[in-house]
Amino acid sequence: MKRKNLIASGLAITLAAGLGLGFQHVSADDDKVPADTKVNLNQAIDNASKEQAGTVTSVELDTTRSGQAYYEVDVNDDKAEYDVRVNADDGTVESRKDNDDDDDNQTPQPKVDIKTAAETALAQEKDAVLTDISLDEDDGRLEYDVELRTDKDEIEVTVNAESGEVTYTEKESIDDDQDDDGDDD
Repeated sequence: MKRKNLIASGLAITLAAGLGLGFQHVSADDDKVPADTKVNLNQAIDNASKEQAGTVTSVELDTTRSGQAYYEVDVNDDKAEYDVRVNADDGTVESRKDNDDDDDNQTPQPKVDIKTAAETALAQEKDAVLTDISLDEDDGRLEYDVELRTDKDEIEVTVNAESGEVTYTEKESIDDDQDDDGDDD
C-alpha cells in the first residue's frame, strides 16, 4: 500500500510540475472561465480524492453564474457516483453530492489513470489547455474523451484507457464554431 501511495504521489508531483500550467485556462464550453486559476487539474483531482474515495471518472473546469471558477470532479465507488466541486482559486472542496440516479454504479477500473490520460492527450498539441476529460465506454472499450483548447482550435482526443494509446484526434478551428453559431439568413 505504501509503495502504491509513493508511486501515485510521485506521478502527481511529476504531472503537476510538467502539466500544471496546461490545465488551468479557458474552458471550451464557457469563455468566462478565468485564465488565471490558481488550482490546476491535478490538484483538483487530489483534493476531490481526499474528500471522496473511488475512481475519478470526469473532471471539468467551469464557472458559477457569478463567475467563480471551479472543477466539477465525478468520483465513483461501488455504491454511488459523487459530484465533488473544487474551488479553482484555493482548492477547497466546496460541496460533495451523492448522485444516485444511476442504478448500476459498478465503475470499471481502467489500467490507465485519468492523470496519465490527460498527459497523453496534452502531448498531442503544443500549448493546448485541457478543459474536460471523462472516462467513457464505447463499444465495450474503456476510453477517455478529452477536450483541449488553444487560442485558435478546439481539439478532441480519445485515449484508450487500457493501453494509453491515442485512438482518435479531431481539430476544429474556433472561428469555424463561431461561423456555425451565426444566422444563415
